[in-house]
Amino acid sequence: MRARIVLFGALILAGGCRTPRTSTHEVSLTLTRDEHDLAAAMAHFALGSFYEQSDGPHSPEAIQEFELASQYDPTRHRIHSKIAVGYLMGRQPSKAIAALETSCQHNPDALQPRVDLAITCQLAGQLDLAVTNFEKAIELSPEQGALYASVAKIHIHRDDDDAARAALRRGIHASDEPVLRQMLSTRGRQLIGKKKLDQALLYFKLLIEAGGDTVTPVLHNLAGQIHLELTQLEDAVRSFEDASRCDDPPAETFTKLGATLMFLERHAEAVARMEEGHAQHPRNTRLLFSLGLAYSTANRARDAVDTFAEIERLARTTPGSTLSTEYYVTYGAACERAGQTLRAEAIFDTCIEADPKADSALNYLAYMWAESDQHLEQAMVYIERALVIKPESPAYLDTRAWVHYRKGDYAAALADMKRALATMPDDPILNEHMGDTYDALDQRDQAQHYWTQSVMHDPDNRSAVWKLDAIGADADRIVREARQALKQRERSGE
Repeated sequence: MRARIVLFGALILAGGCRTPRTSTHEVSLTLTRDEHDLAAAMAHFALGSFYEQSDGPHSPEAIQEFELASQYDPTRHRIHSKIAVGYLMGRQPSKAIAALETSCQHNPDALQPRVDLAITCQLAGQLDLAVTNFEKAIELSPEQGALYASVAKIHIHRDDDDAARAALRRGIHASDEPVLRQMLSTRGRQLIGKKKLDQALLYFKLLIEAGGDTVTPVLHNLAGQIHLELTQLEDAVRSFEDASRCDDPPAETFTKLGATLMFLERHAEAVARMEEGHAQHPRNTRLLFSLGLAYSTANRARDAVDTFAEIERLARTTPGSTLSTEYYVTYGAACERAGQTLRAEAIFDTCIEADPKADSALNYLAYMWAESDQHLEQAMVYIERALVIKPESPAYLDTRAWVHYRKGDYAAALADMKRALATMPDDPILNEHMGDTYDALDQRDQAQHYWTQSVMHDPDNRSAVWKLDAIGADADRIVREARQALKQRERSGE
């Protein structure tokens, strides 16, 4: 077979022949120069293809025949690409590049030679040259989105995200190919995994700019979450607002929007936006819980109670649904603030019955009883159980101190208060309680000191102000000093 192919090529290369015709006149079939070159190119290409199949594309014989073919037909890119493949497989990338550069010179307006050259440069590790040739390919065919993607991939490989985004932005403006948007999303998520949130955000912003079906509420929520992680709260609000204006925004949109607005102390807005979300997702208990918290913070205790009660009703009608300790404690606290103390006690009892180790419920109910000066023995049992779980909790130590105080055991109360304050010396409630304990022990100077400390940490603590006023201290001066100190702390960022 090999000998036959070589013979076939030799016959073509021989030049010409004469063929008998039926006419008495003979016609010369001698090939013209162009025809001869074409025939020679075909013969060498055929031989090269034979050697390619027989010995592999990188065989010297195959490459040599393709190079000979290119001499007779220098404009045919397919021949140059065969040469380049052979050299690449033979680990001679510089010769492969040279072959394709020759093809580009002979075909300056053709796209494929330029793309093949760019890819070959990329495979050879010559990334600058690859980018240069991809950019030249873009000049030839600017609507080809895949070319911009190829440039962006090289920049991403080099961690040059600014250049990658610039390439993708140009591509999106010139082409509507989905691969460009997919690259934006993929790279953005990669950067999240690398904890480069500021760079990831820029990709998602560009994806949002690009518009189209890719701009979903989930994408806006993702941008908002990144803004939160970067403590860019106002930007986070805008992203969640954008998500809420999309079709069918998920309940998560309103939960995150409301929570961010609450953190910014824009309570009325938070409530309004979460109410809007609840209207769209009436059975979403997570959103309802957030709405209940917003009502509580906005001093709408009765609305908070009704909202938490709605969660309980939904749980009863949802198979497999369970209510957490956090829910019961928050619900009970809302009832207590609304003046529904018996209802609050019942809710805490339900929580403790469901989870005897619910330390936050044990503490809250014990503190309620201490505040109201009732059920002190049971209050002590509950707070002791809570302290077994969290023995160094300053809040729990304060509760036990307050139970001791109500029982008249001021020495025990003082010991617990000292332990609590050692952990949280700036807490206004702990300082006030310490002052109360010293007052009960007839140590008026110490009492005044801690009540003053309470006001210094919270100038709006009216009960501590009244106590200072009752013992003849200059309460107004202390409040003024406290407000000035608070302003100084705010200016210094403390």
